[in-house]
Amino acid sequence: MSGGGDDEFLWLMSLSDLMILLFIFFVVLFSFTYKKVKNVDMSRIAEIMRTGKASETPAEKLQKKMEEFTKQEHLDQMIEVVREEDTVRLEIKDKVLFASGDYIPTEGGVIVLAKLSKVLETVPKEFQIGIEGHTDDVPLRGASIRDNWELAARRSLAVFYVMNVTPELLKRIVVMAYGDQRPLVPNRDPAGNSLPENQAKNRRVTVRIFQL
Repeated sequence: MSGGGDDEFLWLMSLSDLMILLFIFFVVLFSFTYKKVKNVDMSRIAEIMRTGKASETPAEKLQKKMEEFTKQEHLDQMIEVVREEDTVRLEIKDKVLFASGDYIPTEGGVIVLAKLSKVLETVPKEFQIGIEGHTDDVPLRGASIRDNWELAARRSLAVFYVMNVTPELLKRIVVMAYGDQRPLVPNRDPAGNSLPENQAKNRRVTVRIFQL
């Protein structure tokens, strides 16, 4: 038999040291990530720990509202609602608003934008609203349009002017143009051949509802 005594419990001391080191490690890890966690996230974590479930975030509520709006107005085939964390995007196909290569909204487009303007008035004040013009990568030159950058800019501005938002909402709106620099899907295959279906998806106006 072994000598016994305190030697029998040395493994407990080693285990205790290991647990302390692990605790220190997680404390340090949390300290690095704490600043990246928003107050609303901390509140949700506390709520989950207290009740076992979390209530909807403002962005989740907004997403539902926009999805209900597109269905009620029969626009769900024209406007795609996408949520990414605390941002909700309304992706409007260009053919819904404009004729090919044009930046003046069609009669149907004006009707859609009037409906969209009304629902944007209900967006909570903590959200900002961006109107973004996007194109595909096909070069565009003409008498009235210099290139895709100008087309994207004119389209986003046209949407802004037609919506004719209230002064209160005006304070929270920004108008942007990205040309072909932020496609949803690749415009071309690896060999450089055009992908018409993808290019059609990339020609759009995005209404981005986000929190700073």
